[in-house]
Amino acid sequence: MHRTTIAFALLAPVFASSARADFFQFSGTLTNGYSVQGILETKASAPVSFVESNPSFPNAPFATQYLEYASMSVLYLGSTVASGAPVVGGISYEAYLYTAFNTSTLNLSALDLQARNPGAGSDPYYFISNGVAPDATTVAYGSTTFNLFLFNPNGATYTYLGSTDALAVTAIPAPAGMLAFALMPLVRRRSR
Repeated sequence: MHRTTIAFALLAPVFASSARADFFQFSGTLTNGYSVQGILETKASAPVSFVESNPSFPNAPFATQYLEYASMSVLYLGSTVASGAPVVGGISYEAYLYTAFNTSTLNLSALDLQARNPGAGSDPYYFISNGVAPDATTVAYGSTTFNLFLFNPNGATYTYLGSTDALAVTAIPAPAGMLAFALMPLVRRRSR
């Protein structure tokens, strides 16, 4: 009985630290057979609701305020056609990065994110934005659907691929919380 009490006392901080999820998965099924999925990791100091954008546009890379990591994959008919992580270690390699996110309601009200890795050069790349209309004109974030484009930097051409009204967001349990749940059967077994 005494060992069980000690084990739960040791696990209590692990459960407490997993109360605020820092990892979030977003996804959406778009028209024309496309879909997107990705991961956002917030910094420990991020407020519940925030807007992340480039403070010195168009300069990149830049240090982010609230996002530690961001990745996105683009799929066509279920097969991955592109993926990348434009935010790594609190550094955004994407000049156009924009995220308006409320972590308590899981509301991703604005997103401008590309599916390519740092140092990808001037190759064409996919991006999703609800600040760019299907005709490739810039609009206020949230005034259009989330639109997926293939952008060719060499000719500055946009190819509209599909859209969705919303992106679904789910919290991913913190690794420490998952570890605690995994250890629970061992604690119970050992106390007997």
